[in-house]
Amino acid sequence: MSDIRLVGLRKAFGKQEVLRGLDLVVPFGKITVIIGRSGTGKSVLLKQLMGLLRPDSGSIFIGDTDITRLPEGEFRKVRNRFGMVFQNAALFDSMTVYENVAFPLREHTRLREREIRERVVASLASVGLADAIDKDPHQISGGMKKRVAVARALIRKPEFLLFDEPTTGLDPIMTAHVDELIRHTQDTSPGLTSLVISHDMEATLRIADKIAMLFEGRVIFEGTADDVRSTDHPVVRQFVEGRLEGPIKV
Repeated sequence: MSDIRLVGLRKAFGKQEVLRGLDLVVPFGKITVIIGRSGTGKSVLLKQLMGLLRPDSGSIFIGDTDITRLPEGEFRKVRNRFGMVFQNAALFDSMTVYENVAFPLREHTRLREREIRERVVASLASVGLADAIDKDPHQISGGMKKRVAVARALIRKPEFLLFDEPTTGLDPIMTAHVDELIRHTQDTSPGLTSLVISHDMEATLRIADKIAMLFEGRVIFEGTADDVRSTDHPVVRQFVEGRLEGPIKV
């Protein structure tokens, strides 16, 4: 039952400083959506949470533990508490839907095949894909692939679920469907904490309990969907309304 606290995170690639002292709390049991233009550090932030990148300075706390200070062996245990849904679903083309969802259990547990099948069937049913269990990825739609990715991310019952641009490339109807899936997953998974990276404002306002906006390497705004709708913050207003004129330069 832990929040995630990001404190003073900094990350640069050569002379390009991407994160510049970022502070953020991702509250336990809620959906937090991080918005901002491409290149503002949203994906870098996710990679640091997963330990794929280490910050140049600053801390990431889960409870009282600063995971940025953990050696790699200890960090693997932390990584196992996370599930990840990638932007392009990242399914294995050579595996069926069943095998894709079963993969984390086969890699990280010693469950018998009967137990694995029971879990996979239940996970796919929870995202409405029980009938697709034996299909190959090329036989299903983009929206269905996203749902398979969610089923795979949930199969080990993670504490934290990360989504990287989950509605990119989807039509408006399928976007609404994926949004509903994210919200339903949160509401029916006790103890789950979700973090979504997005630039889709309609989707964000539909699903978020908390919204944080990144700008020039820092969080410049935090609030609810209603706070976003009513704010006079010039950067947030320009982003939400999609205007060229304003402090965000193209």
